[in-house]
Amino acid sequence: MSVKSIAIISSEYFPLKAAGASRMIPLAEGLMSAGQEVKVYSSRSVDKNHPLVVRSLFPTPKNSSKLWFRFLQEVLLGTDLGIRLCFRRNKIDLCIITSPPFFMACICALFARFLRLPYLFDVRDRYPDVLLDLKVLNSKQSIFRFLKLLEFSVYKNASRVTFVTKSRVRELSNNYKKPNLVLLENGFDEAIFTEKKLKNSKLKSFTVVYHGRLGRFYDPSTYLEIMKKVYSLDPSIQFVLIGEFQSSLYVEQIENLRVLPPMSLEELSEFLPKCHVGLCVLRELEAMKKVFPAKAYDYIGAGLPIVAGPNGEMCEAVRSLHLGVTFDQTDPERIAKKIVEIKTDDVLWTKLCSGVRENRAKFGRRKILKDFLKKEHQLLGN
Repeated sequence: MSVKSIAIISSEYFPLKAAGASRMIPLAEGLMSAGQEVKVYSSRSVDKNHPLVVRSLFPTPKNSSKLWFRFLQEVLLGTDLGIRLCFRRNKIDLCIITSPPFFMACICALFARFLRLPYLFDVRDRYPDVLLDLKVLNSKQSIFRFLKLLEFSVYKNASRVTFVTKSRVRELSNNYKKPNLVLLENGFDEAIFTEKKLKNSKLKSFTVVYHGRLGRFYDPSTYLEIMKKVYSLDPSIQFVLIGEFQSSLYVEQIENLRVLPPMSLEELSEFLPKCHVGLCVLRELEAMKKVFPAKAYDYIGAGLPIVAGPNGEMCEAVRSLHLGVTFDQTDPERIAKKIVEIKTDDVLWTKLCSGVRENRAKFGRRKILKDFLKKEHQLLGN
């Protein structure tokens, strides 16, 4: 049967400045351009006047919330969206559910199964395994074993399970034999991060930029230490953080730091190319070896060399394609010295910029999605 009506279920959509929205908006547009009908089931935080959106009564769960409250937020949002699927059951041929939020997504998958709707489950993070790395749970606890059973049940009953990293597909393929695991990388939105914007004039001061949340997978103290050490080596180098951050970043007097409010992708696509280097340093957790943060793709889209660490899938790509410099471990002093070297060594700077520009097109999200839609034409009705 050719799919005619697709329900995308995401806690984030336009105009939210978040990874889920950035991933789902091009997917919805790609499906519509292929002739499919699309509705987006999302939180009350999204644009109520958007013609595609069916809004929940509940907001997008916040990363800054305490874990128990975030869990409650996810359960309420997932249940509300699941009930809305029930009311439109006869108008839906396929659900596309993106996670995180993990509990919201799993609840919606259970609703889809109850309604006998096929679903594609899109996984952008390593829940529930990250709860082990964050020491929230341990593998012997009954609640963790239950979450793993829930995870595999959702995967088992999905028509497809998509992952954003190769290592995650390999990891799951080793102990999960159903052949429905598919790679669907993130990429940057080339309709927004255009070639023309790469020519934007650089800021006067050599500028290192970070954008997005400094959530549980990032250590704010590491970033502060890098800034301080860079300042001691070369006070002319500036750091810009874009987003909402912990109070410590505002309380401490960091001479070379400027904090800007969250920006839309359109605003980021204008500002990022004016900077010189994108910074993406994760915590040293096992889970972080298997991630490729969305912000790193935006740096590539903006033509910025990346300073990345610690070692993992992101660093492997940066190294192999000469997209920047990488560090096996999170060492603020080494990272600071390398940033200063990039600024002062014109040959190195030129080489890194050339590497990004030569390989940039491989990471275009719309190209990645177009290839995916062609490959999955039977499921998606293209």
